[in-house]
Amino acid sequence: MAASRLAQPAPPATQAAATPARSLQDVTGGILAITVALLAFGLVMVASTAPATNAALGRYLVLKHTVWLAASFLALLVAYSVDYHALRRFTVPLLLLSLASLVGVLFFGATVNGARRWFRYGELSFQPSEFCKLALVLYMADFLAREQGRIKTFFKGFVQPMLIMGVAFVLILKEPDFGTALLIAMVTFGMLFVAGIRMIHVVPAVVASAPLLVYVAMRMPHVWQRIVTFLDPWAEPQGAGFQIVQSLIALGSGGATGLGLGNSRQKLLYLPEANSDFVFSIIGEEMGLVGTATVVVLFALLFWCGLRVARRAPDLYGSLLAFGLTFTIALQAAINIAVVTCSAPTKGIALPLVSAGGSALVATMAGVGLLMNVASHTEAETAPPELGAVKLARKRR
Repeated sequence: MAASRLAQPAPPATQAAATPARSLQDVTGGILAITVALLAFGLVMVASTAPATNAALGRYLVLKHTVWLAASFLALLVAYSVDYHALRRFTVPLLLLSLASLVGVLFFGATVNGARRWFRYGELSFQPSEFCKLALVLYMADFLAREQGRIKTFFKGFVQPMLIMGVAFVLILKEPDFGTALLIAMVTFGMLFVAGIRMIHVVPAVVASAPLLVYVAMRMPHVWQRIVTFLDPWAEPQGAGFQIVQSLIALGSGGATGLGLGNSRQKLLYLPEANSDFVFSIIGEEMGLVGTATVVVLFALLFWCGLRVARRAPDLYGSLLAFGLTFTIALQAAINIAVVTCSAPTKGIALPLVSAGGSALVATMAGVGLLMNVASHTEAETAPPELGAVKLARKRR
């Protein structure tokens, strides 16, 4: 059937150019609509989780989130407005700047709950690892597109990107932030796989790194405690398992339709980080299965739209960039939902676009803007690429 389609006469050039352009514009609008819907969920939940006993504090938290929303929309607009091809010349400086900020935060960052992950100036905070995720995707997309001819070689196609990722991995691990470090490693492996790297290089590295990751986790008491707690959170419901137990209680209390907006009981100092890392639990408690299913469907649609953009991008760099950005957002959402449902050990990873705003929201919205940027270009500009192990683009004569 594929052969018969390829054998059909090509449509007129004007028609071929118009159809993809219109199709990708539809995807751009869809991405924006899904993003706004998720942001609306976040704004509603920030308002809902604001302390009812302190109206002034509640108004302050909502205003603060609104300011971050405004900053994030500005980041989206800038990322969407600048042709993504022009960013290729800045990928190395951006990566070096993000790595330098990761080094700087270890010495000059603010310590919160035993972790040194933020630069703080008054009420403003900046988390370098969030922008490192974006810079790393930009660099990997550019590197893998430039080195496509040598992507199957061991040193150029595997060792070099692994060394770059490894530096960021170690620096983030030192904060410590095991969850984000693991996230950037998984995104990097995903981009390498899509770019067509030889699996004979990847599999031994993954197998060899597994014991190392276990060793690192055991050397980090808080990480190892989270793993042990994940295996049996009810062993210490008032101790190490308190957070995840309260999360499960919140999800179970909501039932099918929830207790109603503002009626959560777990947000009343029972569930820590109710408006950030565990906001999905409060959505489940107040909006029930309907609310949580809606959020999951929205992320699934965003992932589908992102893959569609990667498949129809006009060049290899655009395809890899769209895939990396989409995979980062979708994977982070999946990890967060897995954590709050006790399907994975607890990690300090927020729910993208929904958790209370900050530098993470700005970085994510910049990523969405870049994804829309790629989608705004028609696939008629150049022949669509075909990406190694996973064919994101249609094969044409």
